[in-house]
Amino acid sequence: MKSLTAPPGIGFTIHPMAEQSAPPIQPVHRFSPGRVALLLLSVLLFLGAAALGLLSLGLLSALAANGPLWLRSLGAVARTLIETLGLSGWSGVTQAFTMMLLTSLLAALAAYVKPRP
Repeated sequence: MKSLTAPPGIGFTIHPMAEQSAPPIQPVHRFSPGRVALLLLSVLLFLGAAALGLLSLGLLSALAANGPLWLRSLGAVARTLIETLGLSGWSGVTQAFTMMLLTSLLAALAAYVKPRP
């Protein structure tokens, strides 16, 4: 077979058989135990962030008397949790903003731990 040559000044030659001899593809092991553990940890952290988000939303709803009953009930659960931790001396807004900050940090940690492709 005749090989193709480039126009003068470019300086390379294309051989017709070069395209057919590709290296074999190695299998990729995407489900290693460490990767599965990181994925499970990421899901648990995200669920924890979602739970803290609901509790902080409940705290904010408990501050105003016009929120829905289920949301004010979540606020009562969050207030009980905060009293258990010994933070009942803080104002309600400070408690809610602190809970929101913890929610954001937990969600950021879940995104950081998530396995990359």
